[in-house]
Amino acid sequence: MKKLLLGVVGLVFMSLSVQAQRPDLPGALLVDIGVNSWSSAPTDVSLNSFQSKTVNLTYYYDLPIGNNGFTFTPGIGLSLERYSLENNFTFTSSVDANSVRSVAATDINSLVSNPISFDKSKLALHYLDIPLELRYYKSKNQYNRGFRAALGIKAGVLYSTFTKYRYEDRGGDNRTVKDRQDLGFNRFRYGIQGRFGWGGLSFFGFYELSDKWDIAPAGGENTKTLTFGISLTGF
Repeated sequence: MKKLLLGVVGLVFMSLSVQAQRPDLPGALLVDIGVNSWSSAPTDVSLNSFQSKTVNLTYYYDLPIGNNGFTFTPGIGLSLERYSLENNFTFTSSVDANSVRSVAATDINSLVSNPISFDKSKLALHYLDIPLELRYYKSKNQYNRGFRAALGIKAGVLYSTFTKYRYEDRGGDNRTVKDRQDLGFNRFRYGIQGRFGWGGLSFFGFYELSDKWDIAPAGGENTKTLTFGISLTGF
């Protein structure tokens, strides 16, 4: 968390510095840094929302609508989501004799032999996203200055999933287990997002309308992600 805070502070100063001498580029790179929560989380699963983070890296291109400060703004980007699972739980999947997959929230104690203690349990989801926004800029001819607001939709394709947890074994060694597997997540996701701010700094929110899982663990049939955070435009 300290590294994240230092990184945010560094990005803010970089953004402010670059804004003062920004070249006239045909688009803008936006960095979103947010925290995640779940609606209707799976049974036995709780998130540490402060440690569940999202970083979005998105290139946007503004297409003016008339001369009134409105633009249609498509983009393309990457979304790197992290979820911090509490109470020593992780997610596992299995396939039965009929090749039917099931997903479960699993106590790590059942996966590790005689651990002394557990540290962190994480879930990572990586998406390729296509956002579409309708934006308003108060400074009609200088998009990097003044008040701005946007509302739109975002659709994405999941391309990477893994779980990771750490524990101390009986020998006193710190062990890390990273597992890439099919955990039944919905390959396609979509939702609504909005943002408002001034100059290179904005606040954003994103809410998934699609279900998180295609093959859901118990209680996770209607799980969706809600993300809030800040957006930085460096160039």
